[in-house]
Amino acid sequence: MTPEDKTWLKEWLPKIAVVAYLLCILAFMGSHVRPGSIESLVFALKLGIGPALIGTLVVIALMYYWRRRT
Repeated sequence: MTPEDKTWLKEWLPKIAVVAYLLCILAFMGSHVRPGSIESLVFALKLGIGPALIGTLVVIALMYYWRRRT
């Protein structure tokens, strides 16, 4: 991996991870029995980590593949 690729990764990884985590939190909060409560927030904070991590890795891998291809 070149230094330019590492810089690109350092720039994009946090942005994509934060957006994915927030989307997962909102999805899990909305699917809770009592949406909008503190219980739903705690539920979403715990369960949102896994899907956000997987989604981030998939998106970064696809973006990196596409970047190297062009």
